[in-house]
Amino acid sequence: MNRHPQRPLPARLSLLACALAALAAQAQAQNAAQEATAEKPPQTLQRVEIVGSSIKRITAEGPSAIAVYKRADIEATGATSTVELLSKMAAVTAFDDGSNGNSFSAGATSASLRNMGAQNVLVLLNGRRLANYAFAAGTDTPFVDLNTIPLAAVERVEILRDGASALYGSDAVAGVMNFVTKTDYQGMELAGKLGQRTAGDQRRGEFSLTAGRGDIDRDGYNLLAMVAASRREPVLAGKHSLTRSTDLRPYGGLDLRDTARSPGSIQRIDQGYRKAHPACPAGQVEVDNIGDEYCRTDIAADAQLSPTLERINASLMGSKSLGANMSLFGELVLGHNKTDWRGGYPTLESGVDHRVTPGMAAYVPALGRWVDDKGVVHENSPLQAYRSVDEAGERGTRSLVTSSRALAGLRGTQGNWDWEAAAMFSRSRGDQTEFNMLKRDAVLNALAKGGYNPFVPVNSRADAQALLTDITKQATSTLNALDAKVSNPELTRLLGGPLGMAAGVQFMHESMKEVADPQLAAKNIENWSGTSSDGSRKVASGFVEFNLQPNKATEIQLALRSDHYSDFGTTTNPKIAVAFRPNSDWLLRAGFNTAFKAPSLPQMHMGSTNAYPGEGIRDWIRCKPMGLNYNQCAYYPRLTYVPNEQLKPERSDIWSAGLAFNPSKALNTTVDLYYLKQKDSINLLDGQYLIDHEFDIPGYADLVTRDPRNPVLEQRYPGLKNGRLKYLTLPYMNVGGVETGGVDWTLRLEHQWAGIRFWLENEYNAILRYKSAFTPDGDLLDRVGGYSQEKWRNTLRVGGERGAWRVQLNGLTYAGVLNVSSPAVLQPGVDPGRMPSRTVWDLSVGYTGWKDLKLNLTVLNVFDIKPRFSTGYGGFYDDRYGPTIQLAARYTLR
Repeated sequence: MNRHPQRPLPARLSLLACALAALAAQAQAQNAAQEATAEKPPQTLQRVEIVGSSIKRITAEGPSAIAVYKRADIEATGATSTVELLSKMAAVTAFDDGSNGNSFSAGATSASLRNMGAQNVLVLLNGRRLANYAFAAGTDTPFVDLNTIPLAAVERVEILRDGASALYGSDAVAGVMNFVTKTDYQGMELAGKLGQRTAGDQRRGEFSLTAGRGDIDRDGYNLLAMVAASRREPVLAGKHSLTRSTDLRPYGGLDLRDTARSPGSIQRIDQGYRKAHPACPAGQVEVDNIGDEYCRTDIAADAQLSPTLERINASLMGSKSLGANMSLFGELVLGHNKTDWRGGYPTLESGVDHRVTPGMAAYVPALGRWVDDKGVVHENSPLQAYRSVDEAGERGTRSLVTSSRALAGLRGTQGNWDWEAAAMFSRSRGDQTEFNMLKRDAVLNALAKGGYNPFVPVNSRADAQALLTDITKQATSTLNALDAKVSNPELTRLLGGPLGMAAGVQFMHESMKEVADPQLAAKNIENWSGTSSDGSRKVASGFVEFNLQPNKATEIQLALRSDHYSDFGTTTNPKIAVAFRPNSDWLLRAGFNTAFKAPSLPQMHMGSTNAYPGEGIRDWIRCKPMGLNYNQCAYYPRLTYVPNEQLKPERSDIWSAGLAFNPSKALNTTVDLYYLKQKDSINLLDGQYLIDHEFDIPGYADLVTRDPRNPVLEQRYPGLKNGRLKYLTLPYMNVGGVETGGVDWTLRLEHQWAGIRFWLENEYNAILRYKSAFTPDGDLLDRVGGYSQEKWRNTLRVGGERGAWRVQLNGLTYAGVLNVSSPAVLQPGVDPGRMPSRTVWDLSVGYTGWKDLKLNLTVLNVFDIKPRFSTGYGGFYDDRYGPTIQLAARYTLR
């Protein structure tokens, strides 16, 4: 814990900002004096469409809070991929970079705004949707894989920090990310990057080629082609001091060494205790707090802690003039994402049907003999094996996902009207293969008739291979759409000012199908389950938007959209937002809108799937008679998730207010407050709630499956009447809700001194309130302040540029948090402790001294800041792998 008080980061930044603001104001005064004596040529300001409105405008600053990252801003971060860029933004409150090879959607990347999850963020490419990733995250959450968006072709990134269902429909609850590609580009650009961890592992390389031809005004056409390829190798456990052992007791944690590696442990059913196999070395035997023994085996030095990732992206974008007022445009985006993961061994199930009794081929009479506390000898006890089958090598996962998006359309102008219509096809298709999986029927046959014997410390490789197989699941996600819209920045004049207007229609067909391997469908794979789903729907939508400026100081945005879904009905969502400019320096804004999140296709149409709880379920009906406390009372039964075709959409009300101060190019700051209330949130029936009400609510007992009662334990613990938890069946339901609110603060300062241009950019995101409920009629509980919902996050970028050199230091600070997932799980009178705040600095050095060549050296975590350890989280909470060095080059041919 951090026992040294220090000034909070926002306060320190404010002092620094004040000092730099004074310098900026001085520079502004000097610039103003020069501008007063210089005669400027007239400029024509072009209207462009910015995310959050379909009416073209001159400035991005308006009624809604929008962050725009232009190409120069992107290059200054040193990021060479969309994934890397988003990881540096404070507005992105949660991030999955695809490095978890054990996830349902390994290799894919998603991002969250407002801590609302990827499912509440709408991702657009050039203002239009993309198909969701083939495999849903966590079995039920479709999302757009951000790897399919090639950063080399991106001209700017727009992030709307507000709800936008009144303009875009479903998913636009916490915000919208719009990636806008280059247009009218001529020339060729080659870019590459090489890097690795300073420990010597996770080598990575990226390459891209971008080429453009034709000037739309001069030649009547433009084509832009891009291809990018990347490879990232895995992190290896033996390369890093904090990962060489999974025994975390030296750091105050638990011993997480494997308990299933050969020879494992056994249980004599009549005895009731679990015992380490007699062949387990004495130094590896560990006894827990209820007397069970385990045979511990540490992680191997070459164990992979992340997968090998290979990605290829290609895009072709073009436009063709069809006259003075009309053009044809098209897009083709292709992606290839391959993920390889090696790690772990297949483990035998431990159910009743896997018990070995006398007369079965695998039974070992010597292991079935035991002596009780009174010296009485017991023979022929049924045996249970707890071990993995490791004689034939590790398990592995290979995921191969291809994506495609084709779009063609027409756009043009007629008088003061802009119009556009397009047709789009988008698809993501994936195959995921699991290697070395245990066949249930082969295991049961070996136990009964001979072959592999789990009570023998080492079996032959051939006997182990006879139990193993490979399984493959396939998934496809598609999105087809037709849309058309018109807009006019000045349809008429109303209340003394221009009235802008936009209207449009959209028709979509969405489908998602996931087919499990036949052996999974037949439940013939040990300790594994497969997701499956097959659903589709049609959506018809229409929207209208008005922009009213009754005077030069006031701007009013009104929008309304209605969406009709073939599977649950119609939802209509309005938006009103107002911006007021008392003078050229200040802007005040406020707004209200409603948003919705449609039930996902897997939530409504998937087959049953199995998983295990991340946190233990407290079964007090067993733990109280056994005298177990909160930490000891933790069970991990198999959870079976089932769909619900009667789900309703999640509904949200969103309020916002803010201000912007922009007296000059040297100083810009914004402060925006938001409050969001979500109702009818879709969640699985909570497993803890189910167990707490197992015998109180009719039908709940039917959702709980327990092992047979254990007479030995019941004799030892009077009052114990129920078997150990085995399975829970959990349906999706519209239960609970979310209330959250917070503040976003951005600051940008620039100053010229001694021929050096200095800048400071700061983005601060604070969650002032986050309450949620996951149970029927449950109270909203405070979730913010634990490691699952940190209170604030800050990104600071400080840099300088002179001549050909450019240096920037990026600092990402995470708030200190309680040593629990959220305050809602705190036990009365228990102090969980805290993890301190943590700041990680990245250094970027750029050089442009050679013609048409840009070089950039980036060191991630340049000061090698160590991770925080959390006993509540169960390990190191932050990146444990140390600094990464990357060298990038970009060569431009014109």
